[in-house]
Amino acid sequence: MASISLEYGIAGCWTGEIPEAHLLWQFGGPPALLDVSTAIADALAQPLDFPALRQALVPGDKVVVVLDRNVPSAAEIIAAVWQNCLVSGVAPEDVLILQPISLTGVTPADPRRLLPDAVRQAVVWKVHDPTNDPEIGYLASSADGERIYLAREVLNADFVLPIGRLGFDPVQGRRSALSSFYPGLSNTEAFAKSRGQGHSELGPDEERPMSQRIQEIGWLLGVQFTIQIMPSAGHGGAAAVLSGHPDSVTQRGRTILDASWRVIFDQRGETAIVSIPAAPDEPTGWEQLGNALEAASRLVVREGRIIVLSDLAADPGPGIQLLQSCRSAKAALQPLRRQSPPDLVAASQIAAAADWASVYLLSQLPSQLVEETFMTPLESEIEVSRLINACDGCIVLAGAQHAFTEVPV
Repeated sequence: MASISLEYGIAGCWTGEIPEAHLLWQFGGPPALLDVSTAIADALAQPLDFPALRQALVPGDKVVVVLDRNVPSAAEIIAAVWQNCLVSGVAPEDVLILQPISLTGVTPADPRRLLPDAVRQAVVWKVHDPTNDPEIGYLASSADGERIYLAREVLNADFVLPIGRLGFDPVQGRRSALSSFYPGLSNTEAFAKSRGQGHSELGPDEERPMSQRIQEIGWLLGVQFTIQIMPSAGHGGAAAVLSGHPDSVTQRGRTILDASWRVIFDQRGETAIVSIPAAPDEPTGWEQLGNALEAASRLVVREGRIIVLSDLAADPGPGIQLLQSCRSAKAALQPLRRQSPPDLVAASQIAAAADWASVYLLSQLPSQLVEETFMTPLESEIEVSRLINACDGCIVLAGAQHAFTEVPV
């Protein structure tokens, strides 16, 4: 028997056994850094192809830290960035932490929690509002002639520091430290133009219009220093920290991400059991479920089984609600494309997975909601174990929301 242990949600951990003859593959994901604060401090002191962060700042600088959503160890990063600002003579009232608006409207956790009390009160934390036109200014016209608008705080800053999550993305292919700029810091028109389904037929390195636009914005802004954090397979921890010149961070990040989260198996299985770990300040959302199901779908045969371990409790967005109203998962795909709700990607991923395989979901959602989204609710870890005991040709994938999976034809 092969022993399996999968962390999921904020504190959940399922343990079980699978007959070795029934286990095809097991992927555990990268472990979390033992001392993330030291790793962050070291990365800022010795960045890639750029001087230390403290040397790039001068007294009087207006510093805007653009912090993306779902960045592991965000509070530890902000604390380390502030230490560099302090050494450089930057006043706390001259530091703004700006986060992009979420398409699903979820309010992020305050990233200032590890700052000293007086500093925390002086440093401003703000979530961008794309509907507030006076706070949005014109940056430039893109190469294809589109006028680009961004938050005025970014346009007026002396130093812009983007902090992002290193990972795969269904729309962009790969996330970069610049991904938070667009459409998250732009206007409502940019959000409307950017809505679209993921490109499941493309690999992460193939050209994506959204990715090209984001890189162009970074060049137009003249961003010189970025920070990227790669998630671990555990409860919201960081597995790697990169900082430095954007081009160098992007290149190194691609190598690390592929080695850590690009999963290639040589055959599909009958069953995939996948986990979705989360951090206390970044609870599981429908976006994470959608990404995990897309990764799992590539690993199982048609009409196979996908077992998801999560603590998802979030309210459904308009796309999920549309899925609930359809007669089948497949029937939801066309109206989702037509109506293009804010959670289009997640809803489409869930619908496509439910059409491909039987999906069993352990979560904190009402059973009726799970059933209405064409999944089978699991009430406890005991039910998970019962399903696993009956499986054959099983694939185990930890931290599935972070993985890009492939089974070469």
